[in-house]
Amino acid sequence: MSPLHAFWRFFSRRFPAPRYLAYVVLWPAGVLGALAPLHPAGTPVGPGAAQQVCAALALFVILFFMRAVDEIKDLDYDRRFHPDRPLVTGETDTTTIRLYLAVSAALATALSTVVGPTAVVTGTAIMAYSVLLLLLENTSQRFRDSVWGNIAVTIQLKTALISYVVLQAGSAGAGTAPLPTVLVVLSFLLAYLHWEIARKTIRTQFALPGEKLYSTAIGAPWSLGVAGALMLTACALRAAVTLGSDTDETRPAALALLAIPLALVAWGIIDFRRHKEVRHTVGGPAFAAYLAFLATGAVQPALMSEAPPWFG
Repeated sequence: MSPLHAFWRFFSRRFPAPRYLAYVVLWPAGVLGALAPLHPAGTPVGPGAAQQVCAALALFVILFFMRAVDEIKDLDYDRRFHPDRPLVTGETDTTTIRLYLAVSAALATALSTVVGPTAVVTGTAIMAYSVLLLLLENTSQRFRDSVWGNIAVTIQLKTALISYVVLQAGSAGAGTAPLPTVLVVLSFLLAYLHWEIARKTIRTQFALPGEKLYSTAIGAPWSLGVAGALMLTACALRAAVTLGSDTDETRPAALALLAIPLALVAWGIIDFRRHKEVRHTVGGPAFAAYLAFLATGAVQPALMSEAPPWFG
């Protein structure tokens, strides 16, 4: 198999491009849109078109970098629970993946230079932290075994990725107040955690020995309850930021849209309760709720009485 063919096999199987491309379009749009009411009137939502396109592509490459790191980090676990993955089957090896990491790091850095020096620093820090987590996985048994402790450390990657997008809003020409900006970042972080926890929540009797699930330690009802509370809090934070902004936006419409992810959360919980006799997770409804949360941010500028320009 040629190196290019081997890369494409790995890329297409472990990093489905259409899904991730849609994500890196909707996700920055959601974050930037949620920040729009905090800008002075007439200020663009984000920087220029070239910067936003390069930022989205850089995020796409950084996410691939993180996926490749996870392939190495999760190798022992995948041998038990995902024996069909390329690194387990021998279709690829760690040396080849390290080459992918080097090339993707260089490409992400090059794309980030178009966005600005702060993006270069932030993107580099994200990739460095990913490698640090790999080292921690290899050296700390406690880190490997504690699913809740693990997410408390690894979620900082998502915080940094959201911050990468938030910095674009500042580069558009006007900063935003620190506290509301932090609340927006926290809301998107909690919305992601809702999906992450919900998709790895399974009733105890259906969990496989050694399987890493959030429901293993506290039980499925509590785990699912935490996931639901996270999305509820995320929507409440977004509502607080919208109501507290000084812009003359169409607040009722913006707030009404937040009912969509909450309705999807309720659907997921009801769906989980219906499947008591089979192994079941609510990853699908949870992911739909997360995407809906992103979409509510993306359309928020259009709901303002004087919709701001999207590009600076």
